[in-house]
Parts: sequence; structure tokens; C-alpha cells
Amino acid sequence: MPRGRKAIKVEETTISLEPVSSVESSCQTEEWTDDRMIKYRKMKRKLMELIAKKSEYQATLDKANRRIQTLEKKNRQHLQQQKRTAAKKSDDMDISPNEEEVDELNGALDEEEEEEEDEDEEEDQLDEDDETISTPKRQRLSRRKRVMIPRDENGNIVLPFQIASLNVLHLGAIDSERPQFHNERYIFPIGYTVERTYMSMIDPNNQTTYTCKVEDGQEGPLFTLSAADAPEIELSARTATGVWALVIKKANEVRLKESSNAISGPEYYGFAHPLVIEMIEEMEGVDKCLRYKRRSYKE
Repeated sequence: MPRGRKAIKVEETTISLEPVSSVESSCQTEEWTDDRMIKYRKMKRKLMELIAKKSEYQATLDKANRRIQTLEKKNRQHLQQQKRTAAKKSDDMDISPNEEEVDELNGALDEEEEEEEDEDEEEDQLDEDDETISTPKRQRLSRRKRVMIPRDENGNIVLPFQIASLNVLHLGAIDSERPQFHNERYIFPIGYTVERTYMSMIDPNNQTTYTCKVEDGQEGPLFTLSAADAPEIELSARTATGVWALVIKKANEVRLKESSNAISGPEYYGFAHPLVIEMIEEMEGVDKCLRYKRRSYKE
């Protein structure tokens, strides 16, 4: 009986091994035939394609970032160049007693304005001679309307006289005895008074009206400025450019800006405007100003 029991155990052992072998064989067969494995390989290929595209997009993004950095660098260099140019213009602004160098900057502009006025006069004459003639070319011409000096019935100048942003209040009186009150280009009559709008010296968000005067400074003209919104502040200098430089400095300080504006004082006082020149040259004593060169002549 002991031997029989051993045989039964062997048989049981053999029977228990057969299912294991069959399972392994079936698993190996399913590994190559399962549709899920095919789907897995497809997904893997798509994933590889996405990784490749990501690398391409990353390279494009890196290139764009490098381009942005280059443009930002160029922009900073451009801004620095503008600041240097503005600072150079500020340094070149003339605030010395001799304004003839600054005046030369406006000479060409004044001559062009006078030439334009002469052309307007010629066109007006042509219109009077050919009132009945109308050509398509002439109809297309758009000529600016000439501003005429206001006069009374006796031909005297009527003030105040608004010329664009300049309002002429008084022409004053010419002092031909003292040469300091004129130069080759301009005459500075004592009592000459105008108004002009410019940036406020106390309010960074608004402009104000400045009253510009020429007063008798004994040794020469004294140019004074007062602002409508700050009447207690009165600025003065021996030159028109010098007093306007003070206004610009204060106006930029209240706006937290560097003073980089370059101006011509005679232009801001109106002395460079052709109509102001014409009115001053009609005043008594202009022919006695020996250094002054007349720019308009009466017929």
C-alpha cells in the first residue's frame, strides 16, 4: 500500500503541471494576435510624430525669441541715440545776449514765407486780370487765404491782432538812439506786448497763456514773461531766447522731463512773423535803426 500511495502522488503532480504549460503557450499566442497590441504600436508611432513636431516648434520658438531679443536691443540703442540727439540740441540752444546766430536759423523760413506771399500776390493779380477765364487747372488749385493786417478807415493798424497762436496787443515804440534795441534782423520796440499759449510751468496737464513784453533795461531791452496761471512768477532775461529757455526748463521740470526743447526767442515773441515785421517797419523811427535791414518796402 505504501507504494501505491506514491504512485498516486506522482500522477497528481503530473496532472497539476499540464495546465501551467498550456497557459504559458496560450499567453505567447495572444501576444502576437491581440488587436490591442496593434493599437498600441499605432499610438506609439503617433507619439513619436508628436515629439518630432514638438522639437520643430520649440526650435521655431527659440528662433523667434532670439529675434525678439535682437529687436529689443536695437530699440534700446535707438532710444539712447534719440536721447543723445535731444541732449545735443538742448546744449546747442543759444541763451547768450547775442542772438544773431539763433536768428540765422529762422532766416530761410522767413524768406520762404515772403516768397509765398509774393506768389499769392501774383496769383491775385492774375485772378483780377482774367476774371472771366476759368481753366480746370486753376479750379484745382487750393491757395491758402491770406491774413491781412486789420486797419481803420485811415489806414492805421487796429490792435489786438490775432495771428494763429500769437496775439499782438501793443507794438510799443522804437528807440533808434540806442543800438542795443535792434540788430540786422529784428527791432525790439519798448512796450511791445504779445500773448502766446504754451505748456504751464505749474500744471503738468495743461497749457496757459504767457504775456511777453519788451521793457527798457537801461543797458538794452529786457524781455519779460508772465503766465496767466501763475501771475506771481515773472521771468526776465536780456534776450528773448534766454527768457523762453527759463519757461521751458520750468515746464519740463514739473513734467519730470529733461529740458531738451530748442527754440528761438524772437520766433516765440513773434518778431520772426512776416506780418509783425511789416507792422514794426511801418512804425516811426525804423529808418533811423542803422544796423537793421528792412525786409518790406512801401510802394
